[in-house]
Amino acid sequence: MKKRMNSEKRFRYICLTILLVFTAICITPFLLMLAASVTEEQALVREGYKFWPSAFSFDTYKYLWAKRETIFRAYMISILVTFAGTAVNVIITSLFGYPLSRKDFKWRNVFAFVVFFTMLFNGGMTASYIIWTRTFHIKDTIWALLLPNYLMGGMNVLMVRNYYTASIPDSILEAARIDGATEMQIYTKVLVPLSKPVMITIALFAGIAYWNDWTNGLYYISNPKLYSINVYLNNLMNNIQLLTQQSTLTEGANLAGMNLPSVGVRMAIAMIAVLPVLIIFPFIQGQLVKGVVIGGVKG
Repeated sequence: MKKRMNSEKRFRYICLTILLVFTAICITPFLLMLAASVTEEQALVREGYKFWPSAFSFDTYKYLWAKRETIFRAYMISILVTFAGTAVNVIITSLFGYPLSRKDFKWRNVFAFVVFFTMLFNGGMTASYIIWTRTFHIKDTIWALLLPNYLMGGMNVLMVRNYYTASIPDSILEAARIDGATEMQIYTKVLVPLSKPVMITIALFAGIAYWNDWTNGLYYISNPKLYSINVYLNNLMNNIQLLTQQSTLTEGANLAGMNLPSVGVRMAIAMIAVLPVLIIFPFIQGQLVKGVVIGGVKG
């Protein structure tokens, strides 16, 4: 017995060591990004990225503070789009997954095929752009950041369907019907409360997709007031040459004479953009793993 316990302890220590190594590998890029954001621009260009800067400088954050109104507006748009898009995504996905999990639904295989088909093929960017701009007229509106691409995903629908099939017994649904519950009551009072893990999982997937999205803003948004934080970062990266030629910055504060930290500022904005994900993820990782594992089981 004692030998067995020692063997289990060694196994746990080995697993813990491996996990610590993987954790360090995952954290390393963020540490490098943070170090680059506080490195003096010339040292960054001359020496490249280092974990410990040879010359510290907070010019990047001075520059961001000077543009705080623009960044704050972009941040608020990202938060609004992420929360709204995630909520709608979860509702549509779970509603779509429910009838697909019902064995007595006549057209379940047809709709399942349609969902699976969209995972393999699409109409292409040109057709999508024409439909969204000429038919739905979403260009330069907040809807352009919400509707295209991320409103519902085929993989998430199938994951929810599999979760319903594998984790919620038919006997519970039959009991609710015998008690006189309608389909909507079964969905809201039985399925949703029992589906917390998979709901959190698809909410995280949708939230990260919306937060990290910059393609919708690139294709459909030309009004700077509607830029999200990642669209703002993308435009900043595309205009580095123009920004480095400016000798005076007058947006929010007079920064004349300051060298524009064109490389470090990208790292600083990227650090700001990724902070919400880093903060939220540890609190929901348990439910995320459970939802992915159970939702991945074939129903």
